[in-house]
Amino acid sequence: MSSAMQTPSGTAGAEEQASILLDDSQKLLVDIVNGLHAIAQPLTILRAAIEVLSLPEGGAVDHRRYVGISARQIERTCNLFSCLQDLVTASLREAQQVKFDLWELLGPMIEDRRVLLQASGIGLVVARQDPSEPIVGDAERTEQAIAEVLTLAASLSSRGDVIELHGSRRGGFCELTLQNTRGHGKRISSSDRLSLSLACANIVSQQGKYQLAEDPFCVSLALPVQESG
Repeated sequence: MSSAMQTPSGTAGAEEQASILLDDSQKLLVDIVNGLHAIAQPLTILRAAIEVLSLPEGGAVDHRRYVGISARQIERTCNLFSCLQDLVTASLREAQQVKFDLWELLGPMIEDRRVLLQASGIGLVVARQDPSEPIVGDAERTEQAIAEVLTLAASLSSRGDVIELHGSRRGGFCELTLQNTRGHGKRISSSDRLSLSLACANIVSQQGKYQLAEDPFCVSLALPVQESG
């Protein structure tokens, strides 16, 4: 008889662990199905464009236009495949657990995004209230998660909007909240949800926490910090 079955508390612990593993597996399958659904859209557009390109030349079809459409949809499909691959990796492979400075990691990315957003008439404001304790986790996954959320926040924003990034300390976690307080009623697409699933998997794999509110758009990412002393 296994040790997990010898006492009621051991049985409960084993059942709880099995339930968590089942929930994680089910979520990954749902995310993969959603990712495949997202990939189907550019493939459908690509197939239609290729059918047009197969028509005899000399007609009213602007072949250069459809070549451009095909190139964009191929690039979009490749990006979605890459996102899906990263999602599976983040869900199944253990994250690194090392100390790193969150704001030192994010500084260059935030400045680059601020310049790009300003060109579109969108502001990016950063407010830090957290102390300087280092994060304990995976720097690469953290950077990718925040990049995905920032990209989506920008795509859901309009000229005149301001995206806010707040950093604060809550218990043993550093919490980053990225939001646009102005609602637009824009629906999050299946491609967007794949990006959010990747951000979630990257954070949760580091023993972090993830929360989403769709409209107004708001995502909270929390990562454990290295306690002083």
